[in-house]
Amino acid sequence: MTPMTVDGRVFRLGVSTLADTPRERLDAEAAEIYQIFAEREREFGFGPNVLVEYPPIADPQASPFLADPAGHVAARLAELEAEGPISRVVVLTTFGQQLLAPLGASGFVSARIDMPAGPDHTYAFTLDRAVEGEPARVLYLEAVDEADEKIRPTFVLRLVDGEGQLRGGACGAVHMRDGRRYAYLAMLTLVPGLPPSTGTRLAMAMLDSLRSQGVAVVHLGTQTAGRFYEKLGFRVTHRLVEGLRTRLSGDGRQVNDDLVMLSLEL
Repeated sequence: MTPMTVDGRVFRLGVSTLADTPRERLDAEAAEIYQIFAEREREFGFGPNVLVEYPPIADPQASPFLADPAGHVAARLAELEAEGPISRVVVLTTFGQQLLAPLGASGFVSARIDMPAGPDHTYAFTLDRAVEGEPARVLYLEAVDEADEKIRPTFVLRLVDGEGQLRGGACGAVHMRDGRRYAYLAMLTLVPGLPPSTGTRLAMAMLDSLRSQGVAVVHLGTQTAGRFYEKLGFRVTHRLVEGLRTRLSGDGRQVNDDLVMLSLEL
């Protein structure tokens, strides 16, 4: 593991890849990173004018949403608008090709989100509706197959402290397309209370590791860290839902975060 000193605090950074680590161990390391990520996500709420739903897709063959997405959305709008108008519907899904025809026929505008190392057939569908009344709200539906074999991690970075305790990390997948190597960053996270620049140092180490693997472009999507990645040089390719998440800053101010997709040329 490589030593990393941040504001006088000493950490060690380890990098595992599918080339040097058994698959089961890599999965276990990524699962540890996810536990930290999931805990940190609880610090964020959802925007007051955004309604968030996750249609059941665990069994795609039996999913009512996938069988009739337009009907599902229409039924939800009919129920939810009893409490106020909904001016926009946004659907983010990895079943995009399956939903292109039915949602397109219902007036949705589609945008393919091309991430060569990320989930195939990722699309965003948007429907803008003429409604009266304030405040107008957004209905956001997410139907993403997180168990997609393609995004199973091929790299994991682990940040541990002087006592060997896991304090954060990153993981994702690397794949080839048309002679270029691409990366999909699934998550990058830290436990609270670390020096303020630790996240930037971890991210830079992650990018250096991907460069050493020959990666040319990195893609990711985030609900809570768009500004962080933009400071690292990432470019927003799609801004899907404004004000999706909220949090309190250190001085007690409410901060809103958009759902964005980003990319970076290395």
